[in-house]
Amino acid sequence: MGRLRERLRQGRVVRVATTGLSQMFGFGLSMALLAVVSLLAIPAMVAASGPRAWASIATGQAVGAVAAVVIAYGWVVTGPARIARGDSSNRPVEYAESLSARAIICAPVAAAACGIAALVVRDHIGLAVLGALSAASIGMTASWYFVGLSKPYLLLALETAPRVAGTLVGIALMRQGWDAAAGLWGQLSGILLGVVLCSTWILGSRLARGSWRSRRPTARVLHEQRHGVLSSAVSSLYSALPIVIVGLVALPAQPAFAVLDKLQRQISAAISPFVTVLQGWVPRGRGLALVTRVRVALVVTVVAGLALAAGLLLVGPVLVTWLGNGQIRVPFGAIALMAAVLAVGLVESVAARACLVAAGRMDYMARVTAVGAVIGLAMVVVLASQWGTVGALWGVLAGLVLRVALLLFGLRGLNDFEPAPVVLTDAEGMRQL
Repeated sequence: MGRLRERLRQGRVVRVATTGLSQMFGFGLSMALLAVVSLLAIPAMVAASGPRAWASIATGQAVGAVAAVVIAYGWVVTGPARIARGDSSNRPVEYAESLSARAIICAPVAAAACGIAALVVRDHIGLAVLGALSAASIGMTASWYFVGLSKPYLLLALETAPRVAGTLVGIALMRQGWDAAAGLWGQLSGILLGVVLCSTWILGSRLARGSWRSRRPTARVLHEQRHGVLSSAVSSLYSALPIVIVGLVALPAQPAFAVLDKLQRQISAAISPFVTVLQGWVPRGRGLALVTRVRVALVVTVVAGLALAAGLLLVGPVLVTWLGNGQIRVPFGAIALMAAVLAVGLVESVAARACLVAAGRMDYMARVTAVGAVIGLAMVVVLASQWGTVGALWGVLAGLVLRVALLLFGLRGLNDFEPAPVVLTDAEGMRQL
């Protein structure tokens, strides 16, 4: 009997591990496909409309990425846990509330992003505005719903596939002689089609059961979600503003910085499952076990960051030449700095989202993020005006290093800390119970 129980236990462990790996692969596949087609679109846009047009598009997309965080309004952070805890009757209600709230704020926020994009670029304004609009529309994503359901392949079919198809159609049109606007319209069409398909699947049969009528007032929903968007918005601004700053203080360097910025974003998206796994693993420890998991997570992340940086030093020049369609020159020193930014950024993400969240230090994490962003962006302004792309990357790196140092300082008393379980209790985000 004891052997039978042991075999059953081992079988359950194998099934759990297999399921987890399958889900990680499914979500990773969606991210990888989106990253690949986004990278494929860059040289097509450069070839279709030239380096200056691409720089304007990249600037508009950076502004739109910040708008997307505002439009998503925290559901990407808080939504998965609410869906995972919910049942078949209240999950559609959560999505219906989210869809209604985001639809209301989408138009003014997207319009503001388009206006800002038009102000910060000096030429190809129409492409910058269209880039901002396509990037902002990502805030309407339903990905968080399928993350909560642990259904990566449904997400792949309903949202990822339309986005990939739209981008590929745009690339094909540009290769046939259309300008870069065709690629942006393809991306926007794919995003909107994905929203429609996901919403239809989630809400279609549920509306007949009265889920829609049980929604809370939208004003109340927005009020309860207000804290979920703050830390994400600050991080997004730190990622988006450097390219805008470079365009204002060192315009000749903007095409080179835009290529590095886009490559960095796609690689960050591709390695994000690494952070996600640690976000789920570290908080399960308590007492000394938590201390051990934090240390293991940080050591593993440092090793992974060094390996990532080394790999980019080898393949980075080839990728940059390809992305720039051979028309944009980037010094090797800038590529090395981009590799360092990605490595330090990976450590910062794990230290903040996995380790400090497990220790119940969300307030400290938010303050550190704000301080690092302000100082880092100030250094970007000063250094970019003197040394262009290289100076801007030094400023970004300095802000990240400062944040990592402060985050590690915040973990110094973890040996004496006995955390309570960290869960999402409501739409306001992570709280310690």
